[in-house]
Amino acid sequence: MSFAPLPLRLLLLLGLAMPVLAEETPTPPAEAPAAVVAPAPERSQEQQQALMRQLPAEQQKTLQAGDESFLALLLPAARAKATGTVILVPGDGESADWPNVMAPVRQQLPTFGWQTIALSLPDPYDPVVAIERDTAPADTDAQANSEQTPPPVTGGTGTAPTAPTQAEAGSGEPAQAAVAPVDPEAAANAQATRVLARIAAGIDLALQQGAGHIVLVGHGTGAYWAARYLAEKEPAEVKQLALIDGREPQGLPARLDATMGKTDLQIADLVHAPGPAAQRRKERAAQKANKNYRQIELPVIPGDRAAEQEQTVRRLRAWLDRLPPAASGSPDAS
Repeated sequence: MSFAPLPLRLLLLLGLAMPVLAEETPTPPAEAPAAVVAPAPERSQEQQQALMRQLPAEQQKTLQAGDESFLALLLPAARAKATGTVILVPGDGESADWPNVMAPVRQQLPTFGWQTIALSLPDPYDPVVAIERDTAPADTDAQANSEQTPPPVTGGTGTAPTAPTQAEAGSGEPAQAAVAPVDPEAAANAQATRVLARIAAGIDLALQQGAGHIVLVGHGTGAYWAARYLAEKEPAEVKQLALIDGREPQGLPARLDATMGKTDLQIADLVHAPGPAAQRRKERAAQKANKNYRQIELPVIPGDRAAEQEQTVRRLRAWLDRLPPAASGSPDAS
């Protein structure tokens, strides 16, 4: 049995159809490279930029701490000769001109003869963020959008954090970069190095201004850092410490209780609502017979924040005025 050959015309049609069928076969798309998102810029940096836009240039001082610069706010005393210098250390998430405590104290004390220097601190301690910041490459989308910062949100007498920017959100793609194992101890030590260097820079600025003796005043967790600086560095120039609602940061070694027992320090412990932590500080000072420690209860005035802030400034100023002549910078000191 034999088969007749296909007509020539049919063979030609089949040959022309083959390339068309080949072209219609879908080709798998090439996989796009994985996007890598850098950690968001520090919130504290955005706060500093907002203050630089809002406040008079003569109040702004750019200080150097290690390999990074930061903003400090300087207000000279409203007298020919200042009584001394108060260095303000803000709490977690607060700016150098935060509406609660920071701004009222730094703005009002100069009227009574005290020069003030308010520091900007890094973002609060977070070991995961610290490691990611050191290991992740830059996100160009975030960098490009970081220049478009919205206006800051302002309080009555200070600047609160601005709304999240695109720089904080990055490109919106999931991070793909491998993150090094977190070493909490190393991250905590790195945070302490950064913060204590900034306090040292603030003290250097005060000495350069030549404005008498120096008092460290810390609010919230800023009290922890001020106390830790005096306990670890023991500077001869600073022997006065004021805490305002002081508390320990999470994840860091405790320092406040032990510092209350240092008999070479004059300490004011101002608290709105004395609780177990404040009681422990008071007991520690009593155990070590630190007669220079004083706990001062601040009034709580519901619905009247301005009056409450005024009382905080007044109680702090009263303690400052009662410091011995050698500490307050009185003309009688010699």
